[in-house]
Amino acid sequence: MLHFNRKTEYALLALEHMAKKQVTEQPVTSAREVSEKYRIPYPVTTKIMQKLAGHGLIKSVQGTKGGYKLVKRSEDITVENVVSIFEGSVAVAECFKEERISCPQWDGCLIKGPFYELNRKIHRLLAQTTVGNLIGHGAHPDGETPLPSFRPMEETT
Repeated sequence: MLHFNRKTEYALLALEHMAKKQVTEQPVTSAREVSEKYRIPYPVTTKIMQKLAGHGLIKSVQGTKGGYKLVKRSEDITVENVVSIFEGSVAVAECFKEERISCPQWDGCLIKGPFYELNRKIHRLLAQTTVGNLIGHGAHPDGETPLPSFRPMEETT
C-alpha cells in the first residue's frame, strides 16, 4: 500500500501553516508553534524544519521573534518536492523504485504496463498539487478535491 510516513505528513502540515502566515504581517513561524498547534513532538518538528531549510524550501530567521519562513510562494512548492525529501522515490511497486530493474519476473510481468501508468499518474498528481492547494479545502488544480469524501459507515441492525 502506498502511503506517506509521518515526517512527510508533518512537513506538509508545517508548510501549509507557514503558507497561511506568508501573507500576514508575521510570516515567521517557530518550530514550537507548529509543534503545539498540530501536537507533533517538538524534537521531531525541529528536525523536520531543519531538513526543509536544508533543502531550500524554508529559511531560518534569527532573533527574538525568529523561526522559519517560506523561501518560495506556496504555489511554487509541490507536494512532490516535500515527498522526495522525506520519502525518496515513490512507487506503486518496488521494481519502479530501482534504477536498474532486477526483478526476476520483469520479462513476463503482465501488470508492469498498468503499474507504470499508475505510477506516472501518481507522480503527475504530486507534481501538480502545491502547498497552496492544501490551504483551506485542498482543491486540486483540476478543481477536484484530491481526497475522497469519507462518510461514516451506516450501522446495520
